[in-house]
Amino acid sequence: MPAALRALLLGGVASATLAAAAFAACRAVTVADMQGLSPAFPQQFELAEFEDAASCALAFAENPAIAEFNARILGNPALPPLAERLPAEPLVVAPYEAIGTYGGVVNGLSRATEAGTSDILSVRHVSLVRYADDLQTIVPNVAK
Repeated sequence: MPAALRALLLGGVASATLAAAAFAACRAVTVADMQGLSPAFPQQFELAEFEDAASCALAFAENPAIAEFNARILGNPALPPLAERLPAEPLVVAPYEAIGTYGGVVNGLSRATEAGTSDILSVRHVSLVRYADDLQTIVPNVAK
């Protein structure tokens, strides 16, 4: 497990360093080991809440191959720097056991040609709220 939270998927990408002179790098926080932190909602924090509670500055990184993947889509312009693609208030979501690694390919097959690839791409859709792990409690997802 990495010593610092280096990667965080925010809409599939992320990569700017948010540094403050008084803060150190953040420890790896997972649901299995919350490092003494208590989020307001299950496994998720506002960025400022996380950095304040952990006394650290979280760094963001993008998939090293994202520019190559983006260039494969005909007509796509080059991606702006990650700092410009991050939301004003990023949501920090603690992984269950470990921080993931980049890599792999998702292949899909659809028998509903009238839907195009929407059934495969629907995994990208984000709801305003979501169910917590208890499947009863509704917590914010992208809504505050």
